[in-house]
Amino acid sequence: MPENREIIRLLIFSTSIIFLLLIVAFGLLLNLLQNRQIRFRNKLSEMNSDYEKSLLNTRIEIQEQTLQHISREIHDNIGLSLTLAKLDLNTLETEPHPANRKKILHSIDLISKSIKDLSSLSRSMNADLIRNNGLLKTLEDEILRVNQTGLTQFELTIQGQPSFMDTEKELILFRIIQEGMNNILKHAQAAMARLIFDYSAQELVLRICDDGRGMQDAPMLRGSGLLNMQARTRLLNGNFSLESGSDGTEIRIAIPY
Repeated sequence: MPENREIIRLLIFSTSIIFLLLIVAFGLLLNLLQNRQIRFRNKLSEMNSDYEKSLLNTRIEIQEQTLQHISREIHDNIGLSLTLAKLDLNTLETEPHPANRKKILHSIDLISKSIKDLSSLSRSMNADLIRNNGLLKTLEDEILRVNQTGLTQFELTIQGQPSFMDTEKELILFRIIQEGMNNILKHAQAAMARLIFDYSAQELVLRICDDGRGMQDAPMLRGSGLLNMQARTRLLNGNFSLESGSDGTEIRIAIPY
Protein backbone atom coordinates (compact mmCIF):
# COMPACT_ATOMS: atom_id res chain seq x y z
CA MET A 1 0.00 0.00 0.00
CA PRO A 2 2.70 2.58 0.86
CA GLU A 3 4.34 1.84 -2.49
CA ASN A 4 1.02 2.43 -4.30
CA ARG A 5 0.54 5.76 -2.52
CA GLU A 6 4.07 6.81 -3.50
CA ILE A 7 3.39 5.90 -7.12
CA ILE A 8 0.13 7.88 -7.08
CA ARG A 9 1.90 10.90 -5.59
CA LEU A 10 4.58 10.69 -8.28
CA LEU A 11 1.92 10.44 -10.99
CA ILE A 12 0.06 13.46 -9.60
CA PHE A 13 3.27 15.44 -9.30
CA SER A 14 4.40 14.48 -12.81
CA THR A 15 0.99 15.29 -14.24
CA SER A 16 1.00 18.68 -12.52
CA ILE A 17 4.47 19.49 -13.86
CA ILE A 18 3.44 18.46 -17.38
CA PHE A 19 0.22 20.50 -17.06
CA LEU A 20 2.18 23.57 -15.89
CA LEU A 21 4.68 23.13 -18.72
CA LEU A 22 1.82 22.94 -21.21
CA ILE A 23 0.30 26.14 -19.79
CA VAL A 24 3.68 27.91 -20.01
CA ALA A 25 4.24 26.61 -23.54
CA PHE A 26 0.73 27.70 -24.57
CA GLY A 27 1.34 31.15 -23.05
CA LEU A 28 4.65 31.51 -24.87
CA LEU A 29 3.06 30.36 -28.14
CA LEU A 30 0.16 32.79 -27.69
CA ASN A 31 2.59 35.63 -26.92
CA LEU A 32 4.66 34.73 -29.99
CA LEU A 33 1.55 34.73 -32.18
CA GLN A 34 0.43 38.08 -30.76
CA ASN A 35 3.86 39.61 -31.38
CA ARG A 36 3.84 38.29 -34.92
CA GLN A 37 0.36 39.70 -35.44
CA ILE A 38 1.46 43.11 -34.10
CA ARG A 39 4.54 43.09 -36.33
CA PHE A 40 2.38 42.10 -39.30
CA ARG A 41 -0.11 44.92 -38.61
CA ASN A 42 2.73 47.43 -38.19
CA LYS A 43 4.32 46.23 -41.41
CA LEU A 44 0.96 46.46 -43.19
CA SER A 45 0.45 49.96 -41.80
CA GLU A 46 3.92 50.98 -43.00
CA MET A 47 3.20 49.52 -46.43
CA ASN A 48 -0.09 51.40 -46.61
CA SER A 49 1.63 54.59 -45.48
CA ASP A 50 4.42 54.13 -48.02
CA TYR A 51 1.84 53.40 -50.71
CA GLU A 52 -0.14 56.53 -49.82
CA LYS A 53 3.04 58.61 -49.80
CA SER A 54 4.05 57.14 -53.14
CA LEU A 55 0.66 58.02 -54.62
CA LEU A 56 0.82 61.51 -53.13
CA ASN A 57 4.36 62.00 -54.44
CA THR A 58 3.22 60.96 -57.89
CA ARG A 59 0.25 63.32 -57.75
CA ILE A 60 2.44 66.20 -56.58
CA GLU A 61 4.98 65.49 -59.32
CA ILE A 62 2.17 65.59 -61.90
CA GLN A 63 0.87 68.85 -60.41
CA GLU A 64 4.35 70.37 -60.48
CA GLN A 65 4.82 69.33 -64.09
CA THR A 66 1.46 70.89 -64.93
CA LEU A 67 2.40 74.12 -63.13
CA GLN A 68 5.73 74.19 -64.93
CA HIS A 69 3.94 73.75 -68.26
CA ILE A 70 1.44 76.53 -67.44
CA SER A 71 4.31 78.75 -66.29
CA ARG A 72 6.12 78.28 -69.61
CA GLU A 73 2.92 78.85 -71.58
CA ILE A 74 2.26 82.11 -69.71
CA HIS A 75 5.85 83.28 -70.21
CA ASP A 76 6.37 82.15 -73.81
CA ASN A 77 2.95 82.58 -75.39
CA ILE A 78 0.53 84.78 -73.45
CA GLY A 79 3.26 87.16 -72.28
CA LEU A 80 4.66 87.40 -75.80
CA SER A 81 1.22 88.07 -77.30
CA LEU A 82 0.52 90.86 -74.82
CA THR A 83 3.96 92.36 -75.43
CA LEU A 84 3.34 92.42 -79.20
CA ALA A 85 -0.08 94.01 -78.62
CA LYS A 86 1.53 96.69 -76.48
CA LEU A 87 4.14 97.37 -79.17
CA ASP A 88 1.42 97.63 -81.80
CA LEU A 89 -0.49 100.17 -79.72
CA ASN A 90 2.66 102.17 -79.08
CA THR A 91 3.38 102.45 -82.82
CA LEU A 92 -0.23 102.94 -83.90
CA GLU A 93 -0.91 106.00 -86.02
CA THR A 94 -3.99 107.61 -84.52
CA GLU A 95 -6.13 110.59 -85.32
CA PRO A 96 -5.14 113.66 -83.34
CA HIS A 97 -8.18 113.34 -81.18
CA PRO A 98 -7.43 113.53 -77.42
CA ALA A 99 -10.14 110.98 -76.52
CA ASN A 100 -8.67 108.31 -78.84
CA ARG A 101 -5.16 108.93 -77.61
CA LYS A 102 -6.33 108.71 -74.00
CA LYS A 103 -8.02 105.34 -74.63
CA ILE A 104 -4.91 103.96 -76.32
CA LEU A 105 -2.67 105.07 -73.48
CA HIS A 106 -5.09 103.50 -70.98
CA SER A 107 -5.03 100.25 -72.95
CA ILE A 108 -1.23 100.28 -72.96
CA ASP A 109 -1.21 100.73 -69.18
CA LEU A 110 -3.63 97.83 -68.73
CA ILE A 111 -1.57 95.57 -70.96
CA SER A 112 1.62 96.56 -69.12
CA LYS A 113 -0.01 95.68 -65.80
CA SER A 114 -1.26 92.37 -67.22
CA ILE A 115 2.24 91.50 -68.45
CA LYS A 116 3.69 92.30 -65.03
CA ASP A 117 0.99 90.30 -63.18
CA LEU A 118 1.32 87.32 -65.50
CA SER A 119 5.09 87.40 -65.14
CA SER A 120 4.78 87.35 -61.34
CA LEU A 121 2.21 84.54 -61.52
CA SER A 122 4.45 82.57 -63.86
CA ARG A 123 7.38 82.89 -61.46
CA SER A 124 5.27 81.80 -58.47
CA MET A 125 4.33 78.60 -60.32
CA ASN A 126 7.92 77.80 -61.17
CA ALA A 127 9.69 75.42 -58.78
CA ASP A 128 13.07 76.84 -59.80
CA LEU A 129 12.36 79.86 -57.58
CA ILE A 130 12.66 77.69 -54.48
CA ARG A 131 15.82 76.07 -55.77
CA ASN A 132 17.43 79.41 -56.60
CA ASN A 133 16.14 81.70 -53.83
CA GLY A 134 15.01 79.44 -50.97
CA LEU A 135 11.63 79.33 -49.24
CA LEU A 136 11.65 82.58 -47.25
CA LYS A 137 12.81 84.87 -50.09
CA THR A 138 10.33 83.26 -52.49
CA LEU A 139 7.57 83.69 -49.92
CA GLU A 140 8.44 87.36 -49.46
CA ASP A 141 8.05 87.89 -53.21
CA GLU A 142 4.77 85.96 -53.22
CA ILE A 143 3.37 88.09 -50.39
CA LEU A 144 4.40 91.26 -52.23
CA ARG A 145 2.59 90.03 -55.34
CA VAL A 146 -0.57 89.12 -53.43
CA ASN A 147 -0.63 92.37 -51.44
CA GLN A 148 -0.57 94.35 -54.69
CA THR A 149 -4.05 92.98 -55.47
CA GLY A 150 -5.45 95.24 -52.73
CA LEU A 151 -7.38 92.38 -51.11
CA THR A 152 -6.19 90.75 -47.87
CA GLN A 153 -2.87 92.14 -46.66
CA PHE A 154 -0.37 89.45 -45.62
CA GLU A 155 2.49 89.82 -43.16
CA LEU A 156 5.45 87.47 -42.66
CA THR A 157 6.91 86.96 -39.18
CA ILE A 158 10.06 84.92 -38.46
CA GLN A 159 10.71 83.68 -34.92
CA GLY A 160 13.89 81.85 -33.93
CA GLN A 161 16.85 80.98 -36.13
CA PRO A 162 15.75 79.74 -39.58
CA SER A 163 16.76 76.17 -40.31
CA PHE A 164 16.67 75.42 -44.01
CA MET A 165 15.29 72.15 -45.34
CA ASP A 166 16.09 70.46 -48.62
CA THR A 167 14.57 71.90 -51.79
CA GLU A 168 11.83 69.31 -52.22
CA LYS A 169 10.52 69.81 -48.68
CA GLU A 170 10.65 73.59 -49.03
CA LEU A 171 8.74 73.34 -52.31
CA ILE A 172 6.02 71.21 -50.68
CA LEU A 173 5.79 73.68 -47.79
CA PHE A 174 5.58 76.58 -50.24
CA ARG A 175 2.65 74.91 -52.03
CA ILE A 176 0.93 74.39 -48.65
CA ILE A 177 1.30 78.10 -47.91
CA GLN A 178 0.08 79.08 -51.39
CA GLU A 179 -3.01 76.92 -50.84
CA GLY A 180 -3.61 78.56 -47.47
CA MET A 181 -3.22 82.07 -48.89
CA ASN A 182 -5.56 81.22 -51.74
CA ASN A 183 -8.18 79.96 -49.28
CA ILE A 184 -7.99 83.22 -47.34
CA LEU A 185 -8.33 85.33 -50.49
CA LYS A 186 -11.28 83.30 -51.79
CA HIS A 187 -13.26 82.51 -48.65
CA ALA A 188 -12.17 84.36 -45.51
CA GLN A 189 -13.13 87.95 -46.36
CA ALA A 190 -10.21 88.95 -44.15
CA ALA A 191 -8.54 92.34 -43.94
CA MET A 192 -5.28 91.01 -42.47
CA ALA A 193 -3.47 87.68 -42.42
CA ARG A 194 -0.17 86.56 -40.91
CA LEU A 195 2.30 83.82 -41.79
CA ILE A 196 4.33 83.01 -38.68
CA PHE A 197 7.43 80.80 -38.88
CA ASP A 198 8.57 79.62 -35.44
CA TYR A 199 11.90 77.76 -35.63
CA SER A 200 13.03 75.62 -32.70
CA ALA A 201 15.75 72.99 -32.36
CA GLN A 202 13.38 70.11 -33.11
CA GLU A 203 10.76 71.43 -35.52
CA LEU A 204 9.34 74.25 -37.58
CA VAL A 205 5.88 75.43 -36.55
CA LEU A 206 4.05 77.39 -39.22
CA ARG A 207 0.87 79.29 -38.37
CA ILE A 208 -1.41 80.80 -41.01
CA CYS A 209 -3.79 83.23 -39.27
CA ASP A 210 -6.49 85.57 -40.57
CA ASP A 211 -9.16 87.85 -39.09
CA GLY A 212 -11.89 86.70 -41.47
CA ARG A 213 -15.31 85.15 -41.03
CA GLY A 214 -14.07 81.67 -40.17
CA MET A 215 -15.01 78.24 -41.50
CA GLN A 216 -18.16 77.28 -39.66
CA ASP A 217 -19.84 75.03 -42.21
CA ALA A 218 -18.71 71.46 -42.79
CA PRO A 219 -18.44 71.63 -46.61
CA MET A 220 -15.95 74.48 -46.31
CA LEU A 221 -13.92 72.51 -43.76
CA ARG A 222 -13.80 69.50 -46.07
CA GLY A 223 -12.98 71.55 -49.15
CA SER A 224 -11.17 74.77 -49.92
CA GLY A 225 -7.89 72.97 -50.54
CA LEU A 226 -7.62 71.85 -46.90
CA LEU A 227 -7.38 68.20 -47.90
CA ASN A 228 -4.44 69.02 -50.17
CA MET A 229 -2.78 70.92 -47.35
CA GLN A 230 -3.27 68.00 -44.95
CA ALA A 231 -1.98 65.48 -47.48
CA ARG A 232 1.14 67.52 -48.19
CA THR A 233 1.72 67.95 -44.44
CA ARG A 234 1.62 64.15 -44.01
CA LEU A 235 4.18 63.87 -46.77
CA LEU A 236 6.50 65.99 -44.59
CA ASN A 237 5.71 63.78 -41.54
CA GLY A 238 4.10 66.84 -39.98
CA ASN A 239 1.00 67.53 -37.89
CA PHE A 240 -1.87 69.65 -39.19
CA SER A 241 -4.48 71.35 -37.00
CA LEU A 242 -7.12 74.02 -37.58
CA GLU A 243 -9.06 76.32 -35.29
CA SER A 244 -11.79 78.51 -36.73
CA GLY A 245 -14.39 80.86 -35.31
CA SER A 246 -16.24 84.06 -36.06
CA ASP A 247 -13.10 86.08 -35.31
CA GLY A 248 -10.89 84.25 -37.81
CA THR A 249 -9.03 81.05 -38.58
CA GLU A 250 -5.66 79.68 -37.56
CA ILE A 251 -3.94 76.76 -39.28
CA ARG A 252 -1.01 75.23 -37.41
CA ILE A 253 1.51 72.98 -39.14
CA ALA A 254 4.38 71.41 -37.17
CA ILE A 255 7.16 69.84 -39.25
CA PRO A 256 10.06 67.95 -37.62
CA TYR A 257 13.56 68.41 -39.03
